[in-house]
Amino acid sequence: MDKIKTIGKRKKSPGGLVNTNNLLKLVIELRGNKPFYPKGLYRFKSFEEKEEWEKKMRSR
Repeated sequence: MDKIKTIGKRKKSPGGLVNTNNLLKLVIELRGNKPFYPKGLYRFKSFEEKEEWEKKMRSR
């Protein structure tokens, strides 16, 4: 059986989820009750068209 070689170590971020809590609260406050994507079935002619639509929906 081969040994697993470890390269580097993962460092804990200072604050963890506590620091991201303020960002999450801001996102919820700005978006209100609007979902990222409207409900429904969407069909696109190309992957690029889908990507552009998603970008537009996320930034509204």
